[in-house]
Amino acid sequence: MAGRAQTWPNRPGEPGKPSTAGRNPLTCPPAMVNRVARNHARGLGLGAFLSGFVPGLLQYQLGQKRRAAIAFVSCFVLFFVGWVVVKERLYYWALLTPDTPPGGGTGTLQMLARFGLPITLPELLNAPANAIGAMLAWDATPSGERLWRLPRAFEHLFAWLTAASGMLAAFWSAAGHWDLRWRRDSGDNTPAPSANPALCAALSWLVPGLGHARAGQKDKGMLMGAAVVIVFVMGLLFSHGHAVDRAEASVWWIGQNLFGGGSLFAALVTGPWERIGATQELDLGVVLCTVAGLMNLVVMVDAFTVAERSSFPLPQQAEVKA
Repeated sequence: MAGRAQTWPNRPGEPGKPSTAGRNPLTCPPAMVNRVARNHARGLGLGAFLSGFVPGLLQYQLGQKRRAAIAFVSCFVLFFVGWVVVKERLYYWALLTPDTPPGGGTGTLQMLARFGLPITLPELLNAPANAIGAMLAWDATPSGERLWRLPRAFEHLFAWLTAASGMLAAFWSAAGHWDLRWRRDSGDNTPAPSANPALCAALSWLVPGLGHARAGQKDKGMLMGAAVVIVFVMGLLFSHGHAVDRAEASVWWIGQNLFGGGSLFAALVTGPWERIGATQELDLGVVLCTVAGLMNLVVMVDAFTVAERSSFPLPQQAEVKA
């Protein structure tokens, strides 16, 4: 009935909340809406997007204070466990290295790095920890710049940890966006998702296809996961295990790290191997491992979508089911 107040569940299985006029879901969800006319495909706005760069901020805005604290602490701890070893190396691995300009002085990239904004991916997704770590390690002197290029013991593993903190922050952000979406668009008759979409994406990052299995599509997950793993393994074989090396190919490594389980294997096993002579197929191996990472990005997005569509099917899907 039009005159009856509606309630919006915060998450599947949690009690609903009374709500007022149609506003941003970060503040209060709408009370009286036309469920049929609502456009479920529209985004959540720039504010929600920017909030995702601070782990836990979306959860805090949603009133999930415990989850917000867990998100913030987990991302910070993971980053600084790796940062203790790599420190200045993050500048060398940046997408654009903040070197001193040829004529001296301070360039734009150096200014950004000085104030905690080196363009290092995926650490940049964990913006607060990346900024604090960058400011603590900043040294623009010639000796400081030499330290950027100085390899560290066990840097393969600890570099993976700082990068994993950025990926973890991204998955916490995805979880917050899903909760916002649920709060805004769900109704009394909206089915609970087959699995948490953000969790499905995170599982697929570690093990391609595992997120699909979690969402109920095991066969699809096995096929997609096998394709990613086969391409990645081929890259390691062609390069004799040296294709995934952040110190040697940091830009390519950004794409390779989209397969988190593969880059972790390389960090623990193949990365520390001593390189003896030149490998003719090294470039091919680097490309194949990067392609595998980009393939896994598609797998992660698809796993998120599969779980999401179990609650919010596309209009044509809803019509077919009807």
